[in-house]
Amino acid sequence: MTLAVVTDSMTSFSPGVLERPDVRMVPLTFHFGTEEGYRDKLDLTDEEFYRKLESSNVFPTTSQPSAGEFVEAYDSLGAYDHVLVLTTSAKISGTYNSAVSAADMADRPVEVLDMRSAEIGSGLILNEVLEAIDGGGNLEEALATARSAIARCRAWFAVGTLEYLQRGGRIGRAQRLAGTALDIRPVLTLEDGEIVPHKRTRGRKRQMAAMLEEIRPAVDNGRPYSLGHANAPEPVAEISRQLGGGEAFSVSISGVIGSHVGPGAYGVARL
Repeated sequence: MTLAVVTDSMTSFSPGVLERPDVRMVPLTFHFGTEEGYRDKLDLTDEEFYRKLESSNVFPTTSQPSAGEFVEAYDSLGAYDHVLVLTTSAKISGTYNSAVSAADMADRPVEVLDMRSAEIGSGLILNEVLEAIDGGGNLEEALATARSAIARCRAWFAVGTLEYLQRGGRIGRAQRLAGTALDIRPVLTLEDGEIVPHKRTRGRKRQMAAMLEEIRPAVDNGRPYSLGHANAPEPVAEISRQLGGGEAFSVSISGVIGSHVGPGAYGVARL
């Protein structure tokens, strides 16, 4: 029995993943006002998006894919017996609900899982599932792999300001870390799919030290990890240098997540 995977654009992708015939990405959309809409990871390069974000007088909004867009993705995988759908956290986006609604319309068995993560964390989970499939795993084995990876995945991210999360309505319990005095630099984490406060640091060096403190044990133990940034390659390069190797992929964060965390944010995730 053959198996394909569908995910959304709030997942980070290792090189070559989107070229696989058994993988589909359903994009979210970000909007600059009512007249400009762009498909995440497709219509603008990351460089174009961040230039627009910093120059525009309009704060971007984002929207989830419709159920119909997921149905189209499922239908395009007619050569496969089963479809496994891995979505970004339902506490961040309504994408999971669209995927579930579409599964009820599909002409083949479709299983939908909430990864309870986003971007670099979701990318790690996706990689684990694809490795299981490439190793000959069937649907049940892929589901077991996905659930295990979801339970183990942790992600932390650093922002220069909470403004974008506040304006986008995604800040959740991290609101209590708000503060601009004395160069406060929050570190946030995802806990059961929700953005929550992790640490309130002062200054970029201490913020980065807090991130390294979380990710280094995983790297030292040879566990997979990932790095991502929102138009901020320098801190990610420094973290990679200090970690000194390990099994990792590093990506630029695109429009939808970039709209929420703002330029200058960066993150680490591990299994």
